[in-house]
Amino acid sequence: MKTGILVCSGTGKEKNIGDYLQSVAQEQFLPKDSLYIERESLNSVESDEPIKLIMNGWFMHQPQNFPPSPAINPLFISFHITPKIADAFFSEETVNYLKQHEPIGARDKGTLALLQSKGIKSWFSGCLTLTLGHKYKATTRNDDVIFVDPYFEIGGNNKLPKAVKYAKAALMFIKNAPKVLKLCRKFKSDFIPPTKKVSCLKKFLATASFYNAYSPIFSDDILLNAQFISHKIAQDKFPTNTDKMNYARHLITKYSQAKFVVTSRIHCALPCIGVETPVLFVNSDALQGNSVRSSGRFAGLQELFHQLYFSSGKVSLRSPELKKTLASKKIDTRFIFQNSDQHKDLAQDMIDRVTAFINQGGQK
Repeated sequence: MKTGILVCSGTGKEKNIGDYLQSVAQEQFLPKDSLYIERESLNSVESDEPIKLIMNGWFMHQPQNFPPSPAINPLFISFHITPKIADAFFSEETVNYLKQHEPIGARDKGTLALLQSKGIKSWFSGCLTLTLGHKYKATTRNDDVIFVDPYFEIGGNNKLPKAVKYAKAALMFIKNAPKVLKLCRKFKSDFIPPTKKVSCLKKFLATASFYNAYSPIFSDDILLNAQFISHKIAQDKFPTNTDKMNYARHLITKYSQAKFVVTSRIHCALPCIGVETPVLFVNSDALQGNSVRSSGRFAGLQELFHQLYFSSGKVSLRSPELKKTLASKKIDTRFIFQNSDQHKDLAQDMIDRVTAFINQGGQK
């Protein structure tokens, strides 16, 4: 029987590489000759023999292209349905299809509730990227501190009129100009699109806003010497599935070796948990309320992280354990912490189920 790797290549000029970190999580368990299978056109897959396919991740931009074709032999695990498309997704045909492949492993408890509301047997599996330690756990760790799309708002408040928030950001820049100028040379964020020529002024203002939000809790040693990565990539720089998979593997390897990572990307934070790299997840009211990017995605997962929270233009600690450790001090180069081990049972259960599926050809 053939095997497939579920991918979502995207159609825009930009792509969230987090989708491919989820594909790399699948790849750990698959033969090297596995086929790339596009998530958004599962109903049109043709094959002379069944294709075993792990169905994990975010579903989906084109719900009319679900259920998959009969050529797909699926394992539903780490499966997410965003509430915004739930009504369109749960056609009678789809509900019947999912019932044929019960039980369904839900990536988050929001998806679990949606599945159960349709009478579909399901359980909370967690995210398949929690298993990335199966192959990518590093044997050594370096001193790199990496910020991956940490949340902030230009001028500290996105609800202000554009002129006002840019004026506030300009004052932030003036106040911290030498540090912001140094940081600006390497600062990357999903607020700075990779496919557009961004003016120096806009990048200065974004960098100043970031520094103003994070400097109350992070020392200058951390902020000015950190590495910055955005998961938003330009399609023309990574045009093929192979290019994107190679970059995703590179990022996972990089994260696995870091001292710690700070991110608002759930598919950076969860892989870090999987490879046992300490991670600080920056949450915010805006992320919690974003119906496309986040709504329903955090339930059952955010409990795995030490959390920071962006509010009123500043970032603060939400983790009681880290509050106790730090007291009134800033996070600096001497800061050492560990993730909780709550994910380990989830990860082992997924490893067992996926391995059984691939080796035996059936759903467990």
